[in-house]
Amino acid sequence: MYIVRDSEGFDIAALRQGDVLEGIPFPLMDHGQIQILGAIAQDQDFKTLPIISPRTHQHRDDREWTTAVAPVRFGFCAVLSNCCDLEPRNGRVQTHAVILARLRPIPADIRNNPKLFNSLRANKDPRDRNDPGYIEYFYLEPHELLQKFDWRVHFNQVVSLPTTDISLLLRKKILQLDDRTRMKFKIKLGFTLMRANEDEIQAGLENPWQEPQQA
Repeated sequence: MYIVRDSEGFDIAALRQGDVLEGIPFPLMDHGQIQILGAIAQDQDFKTLPIISPRTHQHRDDREWTTAVAPVRFGFCAVLSNCCDLEPRNGRVQTHAVILARLRPIPADIRNNPKLFNSLRANKDPRDRNDPGYIEYFYLEPHELLQKFDWRVHFNQVVSLPTTDISLLLRKKILQLDDRTRMKFKIKLGFTLMRANEDEIQAGLENPWQEPQQA
């Protein structure tokens, strides 16, 4: 399943889809947990409670940013961005951000149920309508570099980081998926995000570029 650093095939110059990175900050975007930092007017006399205005921040030409404090958990993440988008060209990565998915422990209700756990471990083909397995998870086997635990990549828990930090992210890369496993990862990720729902299928929209046949 894995290729480790200093092994043949491990790409130290670029990130690939499915690469596992360590020490990635993942914010808890819970409305009740986020605090907005504010500023007090310079002439405030503090005879009453001060009026606090949100502390704004400019990012490029956008002045509508505020400064916030949120809980952050540092841990393992897997690269979701496509390999081609992350390949350096003329000394730089063309895409502006890397999309990462959080690695999560296996829940007890799955691990303690042999049928469910075997289904997760199999990383089944999600295109199989009779037995697609877990669609939103990808199973990762135990490894020394993963604290000797197995994990699930949770495709619905994502964060993006700017590619200006690509050199730092490359240093955090600890495992690379082998080619076959990476293709399974791509297919399961694509199916998670892009599968048609039953209404769309019944409407004949599985291929929206193809005009529906007249009855």
